[in-house]
Formats: sequence, C-alpha cells, structure tokens
Amino acid sequence: MKKTITLLGMLLAFFATAGAQTAAKYYSPTATSYANLVSGKSYAILVAADKNCEDGDANYTTAKFLSWATKDNGMATTDAYTSTNDLRGKEEQNGYTWVVTVNSENNTITLKTGDNTYVPASSNGQGGALSATAGELTRVDKGDWCLLTNGTSGSQTCYLTLGGGKRNGSRNKLEYWHYDANPTNGEIAKFKFFEVLDGTSYDVTYNYTINGTKVGTYSVKAAPGMVYPAPGNLPYFVTATAPEGTVTGTTTKDIAVDISNYPFKFSLNESDTPEWGYLTVNMSTADRRLLTNNTTSILRSVPNAQYQNSTLNGIKDDLWRMVGDPFKGFKIMNKSGKCLVKAASGNGATYTDASDTESNNLWKVYGGDIIETPNNITDANKTDIMAKAFVLRHSTVGEGDNYLTTSNNDKVTSLGTWQKKSNGACFLFLEPEFTVDLNTNDNLVASFATLALPFDFKVASSNTNDAKLYSGAYNAATRTLDMTAVEGVVPANAGVVIKSDSKATSIVLTANAKSTATALTGNQLVGTTKEIAFSELTDKLVFGVTTQNHVGFYAAGGSAALPANRAYLPTSVLGGENAVAMNFGGNVTGINAVVKADKANAAIYDLTGRRVTRTVKGGLYIQNGSKFVAR
Repeated sequence: MKKTITLLGMLLAFFATAGAQTAAKYYSPTATSYANLVSGKSYAILVAADKNCEDGDANYTTAKFLSWATKDNGMATTDAYTSTNDLRGKEEQNGYTWVVTVNSENNTITLKTGDNTYVPASSNGQGGALSATAGELTRVDKGDWCLLTNGTSGSQTCYLTLGGGKRNGSRNKLEYWHYDANPTNGEIAKFKFFEVLDGTSYDVTYNYTINGTKVGTYSVKAAPGMVYPAPGNLPYFVTATAPEGTVTGTTTKDIAVDISNYPFKFSLNESDTPEWGYLTVNMSTADRRLLTNNTTSILRSVPNAQYQNSTLNGIKDDLWRMVGDPFKGFKIMNKSGKCLVKAASGNGATYTDASDTESNNLWKVYGGDIIETPNNITDANKTDIMAKAFVLRHSTVGEGDNYLTTSNNDKVTSLGTWQKKSNGACFLFLEPEFTVDLNTNDNLVASFATLALPFDFKVASSNTNDAKLYSGAYNAATRTLDMTAVEGVVPANAGVVIKSDSKATSIVLTANAKSTATALTGNQLVGTTKEIAFSELTDKLVFGVTTQNHVGFYAAGGSAALPANRAYLPTSVLGGENAVAMNFGGNVTGINAVVKADKANAAIYDLTGRRVTRTVKGGLYIQNGSKFVAR
C-alpha cells in the first residue's frame, strides 16, 4: 500500500512539473548569426527595410517576419506594417517557417518553404515569385543583419528587396532589383534568422505596469538557460527593458514601462489629479484647430486662433485631459464633463456626456510610421513637433484608413476619418497657456490686476517677466491688506492680485498641470467669475487706481458693475474703512483719503498707532480715522 501511494505521488509530481513546461516547437527569442546557421534546420526570417519600418527606426526594432503562406503575385510577403505579429519566443506558426540549406564554401544559402518551393534566383529586375527551383543566395554582412544577393545586372548587384506600398497597410513583397555596390536604397531587405526549437520551453509572462498599476500583459516562450526575451507588443511611444538573468522556469515578471516619450501626460483614473491641456489637430501652427466644448461644433472654426478663448471663463471649455493608458486606450475628456466619442455613423468623432460607457469612449494612440512627414509645416521646431504628434483611432474600429482627421474645408468644424499618414490626422496635446493683461500708467511704479478663474491655474514656466500672483489678508493693527506671493497653484474661484514691479503689460498663466491646488491660507480676497452689478457692491471694496495714482481697494464709485474674473475685498473683514492700501513686504501702496478742512489739525498717527509730530513725504498716516499719504 505504501508503495502504491509513493508511486502515485511521484506521478503527480511529474505531471505537476511537466505542466510548468511546454513540449512544442517554438521560435527562439534570440537571432542565430548567419555564421551559425545549420543546413536542414528551420528558421523564422525577420525582414527589415526602411520601407517597412518606422521612420527613424535606426535599429529596425519594428521589422516584420516573412510569410510564404501569404503571397503577392506569387512572391513571399512580410507582415503588414500594422501587424503586431512578433514571432520571437512564440510557438511555431504555419506559413512562417523556412528550411535553410547552407553552402559554407561559397557563402550561399537557399530558402525553402513548407510547401516545397524556394526563393528563386532571379537574374535581374523585378521578380521573385516562389519557384520549384532553389536559388543560391549570397550573403553580404551588415553587422547584426545580412543582405542577400544573386549575381549582377550589368555593373550592378541584384539584391533581395521589398516592393509594394510604403507602409500603407499592405504587405511588402519580396522581390529583386539591382543597386550599386554600396546599397542605401530604402527598399533593400536585411535579414535575421530565428531557429525553430524542438523540445521543452517555459512560459514567461510580463505584467506591464505604470506607477505600480498593471496596464498590460505579454507572454512569450523561452528555452531553459536563455536570457529573458525582449518585451513585445508595446504601444507606440512606450518602451520596456527585459529583466536581467536567464530563464530557469515558468516565470511572471512585473516590468515598469517607460512612458517618458509619450506625446502627452495622462491620468490612469478619473479620480487622479487632472493633467489639462489644449488638444489641436494639424501640426503646422498656421493650420491648427483647437478642440473645444462648443454647442455647435467640436473644432474652432478659425485656424491658428492662438488657442486662447475670447473670454477667460471660456478657457475651461478648451481644456482636455486623457484618462486611461496606452495599452487599452484613453477616455478624452473636456473640463465641461463631456468626452470624445465615436460618431453615430461612420468612424468620425463627436462629443457627449462623459457618463457614457467606457467601451464607447476609448481611443488608441498611434505615431511613428503612421505619421508621414508633412510638407506644409513651416515651424522652426518641426522635428520636435513631429516627435510629439499622434493620430487617434477608436478602440472599436478596425485598423486601416480609420484615423481621425479634418477635411480640407477651411470652415470644417467636425472630425471625420481619412487615411493615415495625413497632416490633418495629427493631433498635439499642448500646454494650456493663456495671457492676462495688467493695468498701468506712466505715473505708477508697477502694474496691477485682480483675477479669479473657474479652474486652477498658476504662472506658466514660459512667463518671462516679474509678474506674480498674491493673496491678501487684512491686518487690523496696520489697517492694510498684507500681500503674500502665491508660489504654487491658485485654486478655482479664489481671488488674487497680480503685480509687476517692472510694469509688465501682461502675465502668462497655465491651467493647473498636475500640481495639487490647496486653499490659499488666510486669503480674504474673494473671486467672482460673474459680473456683479453696482447695486450689489455696497458691502465690497473693489480694486482701483485714483486720479492721484494711488492703488488699493476702494468703495465702488459711479455706476459701473464689477466685471467677471475679478477679486474684491468684503467690508465684513475690515475695521470700517472705505479704502485699504496693500502692503507688499513693507512697500505699502497709497490710498487717497480726503481730509475735511475743519479737522485738518487733528492728531496724526502712523500705521502702528503711534502719534507723530512730523510726517515724511510719501508716508502713510491716519488722521480723523482716515488714511492719507503725506506730501
């Protein structure tokens, strides 16, 4: 009985161990050098050319595998460039395995398909349909890659090349053409060979993470003792590094992907602090159109409107955020609470309430080879713009010519679909900057304004003058408004004062980009994003400059309303004053208090309450309960 139990345990242990391994043919994760190719063995063949790889991909990391099962006029083809069919470390697939015969004496090989045809030995010109006759191909060493040739045509060498459309969604066919001895043409094919391994392999799984959150999975097979395979199936703009060490068994590894080159900042969840930005179509500054939350359109009707809304409150309608990740796609949300969705008919886009189900909201992001260099970009930083440009395709729409763009109509206000590689299809996510004007005149030593906005904001990094934002708190002892510079983010609806000692005429601000906005400690300035009628200003002091060029907060005079996006000081926080100066670190702005003649000889006090017998020109003093500036 004990022997039976022991034998059963051994069998269970055996099957448990076998379950962690796979006895199947698979492609090696690493290439076999040309010098180590073995006659009679089978390989998958990776084919690279400038023609079928992404622009600027100097290492040909986006090369495609060669298939004999899918043909173009009888010629073997590489995968369509949109394919993610990376065979490295994968189980053997029909149509991709080639049997190699090596002749080391003359440095040639033959390539045989699974249906017993061969890459031929075309004499010159186009051609290369798979043939019953084997062609002996001569290798030309190109470091990690090799070229394959077959004789000459006149004085030129015939190389295997890739024909067909240039990365337009079609497959590139393997054919011949003749080029000079130092080929540089973008169609010339480069080759790597990945051996078919027969035997035990281990499953290696990579869990891709961003900020510790799992966003995607990639599985690959690897032989025992091999280094960990390179991560695969990565979205555009995303890179990752394989773990160190060698494969010793079935393994799952967490890998933090690198998104430092992603074309925009994004939030993984809607609850995360937003990364707001302007979303524009068209790369050239002269042609850009801003996406906006408008009642009649999703695009500004006027191109190159310098991105700033005609009203400060309206800026919030131009703010967008990306929520999601590069693997599943993004929900593109406007600050108004609406989001970009697929149009009801066709593959264009419109916008609707963000409460729609997530599956109807997600957009995939593409770049690189899908964006062909447009000829109409005149911007000096054209290369930088190209690196941050992207195109969008709805997550439920198949690949092909289904990328969002605008038409050539100058008055277009909607998003439709057109083919890839179009300047019109390119989007940019830009820093949401805007400009606020300041008030000054020749007699003032500084320029000022007050401001309140319906969204968080801060001074933009591109602002080149000394204008700063200040909060204000009433000081009962000095009866002034003590001003404190705001170093971080001003929360929505808070009131602030803007001051420039250099008398700058404006300040460049940006909608909050990720920094957390907190209440301004002690700030007693109140912001308004709506106009306040004159009749409602009786309990409020408003910012102003007197005819004597004194700056401060005053009881409203005349009959004018307080415009929207201003700050005021409620009289409830004061000591009964109808005018209050501002104290910027000991520099007190003047106020203009009229002193009646019959009280002109009353006692005079400084702002600390001490009685003085002599005033200093320009000093601020109190007489008969009112402030005045000595002259």
